[in-house]
Amino acid sequence: MSELFDSESATGLLEVVGVDAPNSSSSQAGSLEQALAEIEEQAGDLVKTTKQVMASFKKIKDAAKVGDLVKLRKLLEEGKSATLSLGCDFVKTQERLNFDEGSYLAGKAFRQELLTTAQQMGVNLYEHDGYLFSYPVLLKILHKERAVSIDRVRESRLRPSVLMKRLKEVQNKPLRFKPQTFLEMLYTAYSIVVAGRGKHLIGKGTVIPLLELYQLLTLLPWQASEYTRQEFGRDVYLLDKMGTITTKNGHRANFHASTGVRDVSRTLTVIAQGGREKTYYGISFVKAG
Repeated sequence: MSELFDSESATGLLEVVGVDAPNSSSSQAGSLEQALAEIEEQAGDLVKTTKQVMASFKKIKDAAKVGDLVKLRKLLEEGKSATLSLGCDFVKTQERLNFDEGSYLAGKAFRQELLTTAQQMGVNLYEHDGYLFSYPVLLKILHKERAVSIDRVRESRLRPSVLMKRLKEVQNKPLRFKPQTFLEMLYTAYSIVVAGRGKHLIGKGTVIPLLELYQLLTLLPWQASEYTRQEFGRDVYLLDKMGTITTKNGHRANFHASTGVRDVSRTLTVIAQGGREKTYYGISFVKAG
């Protein structure tokens, strides 16, 4: 489905990959934002200390160069003490990230931290069915890779505040979704499915479940992983929202809600702009005019 989006394609979900892991690591980490802020501060102190140690070594070099043994002995002791102190401070900094980040990223703690950070930074982020939506952007947590994907672009900078800033940047870019291309693709899949029921039904308003079209569009094993059900639902919503519902050959699309359909596995529920839920069941095409 790559023809619908370029590298900055518009989406609307944040997918959490994997089963929720125990939150024991979160109690050790406090929060990823907090841990990284402390490491950042401690690393700044290490930079200052390192400069002092380097200055000490330079004095040692100068004393050795001229053979000032009294001064050299004193400087060596001072250099040893400063070096040991620097090493101890570095170990303390290293231990601040001494937790299972894989479990933290895979579990509920990181998801909740993103929601909290988004609220603090004024980013509209919503959770639904294991996903976090930020219209029109999709983030997918790749906990095994210690990364996320933002609109299918891999991002290794995981500090929550940084991710929220990145979200704002993507949201402020022009929407890259191609509604007419997506509509024509839907119509093609719809025509194939309807023809199987009888060619005379094409253009007569026969309602076909959207998930039946999705299954047709992702017949190859790799396609479903590259173009998820949640992305498909997002695209349906964007198409509906934009009002591009007439094909080039003059067939008008109509979306149908899930009235009377109790099986949620047969419907598409998306988080619309503003955070409300919107559910779709089927689509029909009628020859215009």
